[in-house]
Amino acid sequence: MLAFSVTFSGCSDEDSDSIQAEVVFPDNVNPTKINQEEFSVELKQGTSIIPFEIKSNSAWKIYLSFDDERFCFAYPYEGAGNATVDLCVKKNLSDERCTGKMHIVFADGSTKSKIVHLSQKGNIDNDENDEIDDLINSYYYYTFRCPLCNNPITVLLDDIFNEDKADSIVTCPYCEEEMTYEDILMRMYNLK
Repeated sequence: MLAFSVTFSGCSDEDSDSIQAEVVFPDNVNPTKINQEEFSVELKQGTSIIPFEIKSNSAWKIYLSFDDERFCFAYPYEGAGNATVDLCVKKNLSDERCTGKMHIVFADGSTKSKIVHLSQKGNIDNDENDEIDDLINSYYYYTFRCPLCNNPITVLLDDIFNEDKADSIVTCPYCEEEMTYEDILMRMYNLK
């Protein structure tokens, strides 16, 4: 697999040449460089997981900001040293594109931090709007199996992706097992 590498470098008296800050996306993502600190990525309309590499010899953290609603998350969102991060994207059912920014901040070299502009396709980009309209209702909900009793539990997708509800509790109606929306989101994308 070929990969696209964005190497960040900055010049400052505070920065040391020993700080490594590199973000590597898979070749099929095709990021567009805007300047030394910023680049953009166009995301498909459907649900996807995009793994990318952080190559660093320092601590780092990822912050996401959205122009409208939350449509993705990064896991893990912080660490130290090299790591594979999964950018998990939900399906965009709206006509308009979803947009936001992913800030990758390197603690030991703040001038090496990067911004990734995210733009996810919407129905406006799709020639098959009629087919998507037929499927919309099935994508508003997520059904999974309770980890304790294995009975089905259905939740709203908007609730799962709502940052304000990440710590909210969902209770299994069969065995009363409690899970947070964040736990459900991790289960949905098979993350540990």
